[in-house]
Order: sequence, then structure tokens, then C-alpha cells
Amino acid sequence: MPNARHWVYGAAIATYVLSVWGAYVTVGDFGAGCGTGLGASWPLCNGALFPSFAHYATLIEYIHRMLSVVAGLVILYATVKVWRVKPRPSLPSKLMLLAIVLIPIQVGIGGGVIASGLAPTVATTHFAFALVILAIIVFAGALMFAEARQRGLPAKS
Repeated sequence: MPNARHWVYGAAIATYVLSVWGAYVTVGDFGAGCGTGLGASWPLCNGALFPSFAHYATLIEYIHRMLSVVAGLVILYATVKVWRVKPRPSLPSKLMLLAIVLIPIQVGIGGGVIASGLAPTVATTHFAFALVILAIIVFAGALMFAEARQRGLPAKS
């Protein structure tokens, strides 16, 4: 059964995949796949929770939104797992909590990207903030890995 450390690794991988997919959305100019502006375009996609995928851009943008939900849930679960470890790893637990606190801000910036009509400065801020969250999670995982090694646990435990 995966332990807290493995869930943190999973959270890092999920965040990385989400960030790469988000870059694909931006570089491929698929960001308007669900429309622009608030309301029908965000948090909904073309006015629907499950939109028609008649356009490739809609599918790509919708996948980005669904990946963000999955990554957010993995980060949340990893944080809970870390906080339940006894004795609790002090810095990793605080870092994972910080990642959780930053996620609603990141979601708001993502909404800002849509509301701004995909303004490059807002999109860049959104990507940079994603990388900050990724760095926090990777650092928490590295600390937990180092601690496990100090205790003599194999890398797979």
C-alpha cells in the first residue's frame, strides 16, 4: 500500500503532467476552446459542465480542466496522508499544506486567464504559479525521501 511519501511523489507527477498539458494548451492556442470571459466559459465550458467536443480545442481545454481536478484531489489526499504520519514530518507537512492553500489562488488565476481573453501576462503568471506549486511539492517529496533514507528505509517502501 502506498505510503504518504509515495502519494507526495504522485502529487508531483500529477502537477507536472498538468503543467505540461497547460503549456500545450497555451502553445497550441487551445485556451479559448471553452470560450473566453466568465460565466458560460469559466468555470463551465461553453456553458456546460460536459460540453460538446465538436472542436478539438474544446477537448484539449476540457482535458486541462479535468486534469486540474485530478491533480488537486491527489495533492489534497497526499497532504492528508502526510499529516497523518507519526511522527509528522514537520517541513514536508507544512509544504504540502502550503500547496493546498495556493491551489484556490491558482484556480482564480486560471479563471483570470479566461476572463482576460487569454492575455499573455495573465497566462504566464498562471504557468509560473503552477511551477511554484510543483516546486513546493517536489521539495516536500525530496525531504521525505531523504528522511526515509536516513532511517534506513529502502526507496521502495
